[in-house]
Amino acid sequence: MVGSDADLLREVSFEVEPGKVVGLVGESGSGKTVASLAVMGLLPPAIELRSGSIQVEGRELVDPATGKVSRSSHELAMIFQHPRSALNPTMRVGRQIARVLMLNQGRGREEAREEAVSVLRRVGIAGAHRVAGAFPHQLSGGMCQRVMIAMALACRPRVLIADEPTTALDVTIQAQIFDLILDLVADTGSGVVFITHDLAAVAEMCDEVVVLYGGQVMETGTKFDILDQATHPYTRFLLDAIERRVDPRVEERGVNFGLSGCRFAHRCPQAFESCVLFPPLYQISPGHHASCFLLDEKRIGVSAGTE
Repeated sequence: MVGSDADLLREVSFEVEPGKVVGLVGESGSGKTVASLAVMGLLPPAIELRSGSIQVEGRELVDPATGKVSRSSHELAMIFQHPRSALNPTMRVGRQIARVLMLNQGRGREEAREEAVSVLRRVGIAGAHRVAGAFPHQLSGGMCQRVMIAMALACRPRVLIADEPTTALDVTIQAQIFDLILDLVADTGSGVVFITHDLAAVAEMCDEVVVLYGGQVMETGTKFDILDQATHPYTRFLLDAIERRVDPRVEERGVNFGLSGCRFAHRCPQAFESCVLFPPLYQISPGHHASCFLLDEKRIGVSAGTE
């Protein structure tokens, strides 16, 4: 997938099993949200999908001729980072949920309205009738996020994408939102793509993890692989940053999408001449991979001589 000048996502690939949560992890600008918008077919006009495949239960969603994504809300749904702006400001929230039920499940108007209130109760909203009659601007951020999750429940999607769903919410509300998403997984068997830069959230929420930087996969594995046995220099950098003991040689530089090789190379203290090439994913253990030439045994001697 490219913009006008450079590839924004390069060979980003992952799978989401039913009932599992896959975390997309990385700092701001790493490509997490762009990846989710590409999957949803919601890329802005300046960015286009030129190649790739998106499948849900074996059905290809990308038209190879146009690059357009064709999906139903039952296949894919998304909880956005800023829920209030994602909701229609001119429509009461109960009506918005009812429309989802009418469009995706063929419910009649009155039945949909009643079920919308029921779904709001399921996500822990007290006074669901009153809230159903409110506009988004009359609700708190945490309440709007619950409404977004209620809409996802109404869709019963096979895959739910949650893009940093607790941004700007206090810790107590964050924990409640996490529980609601996990309840959705348990109730429907949906797979979840959980986008975050918070490794504590990864430890709590995720089964598998994909670490991104510069639109490139750095490392993949179970959350235990990533949190306890991180191998890629970028993954270790993220973990070190939690304890504020980052290697001073990791310079603060923005993502350079023009790099043809590893996009972390211009910041990596272990970079060497081979890093100007695009690294493959090397297997560390079953299910655990990292995209780094340091894992190529034939190149380790060259690397050691340059540190």
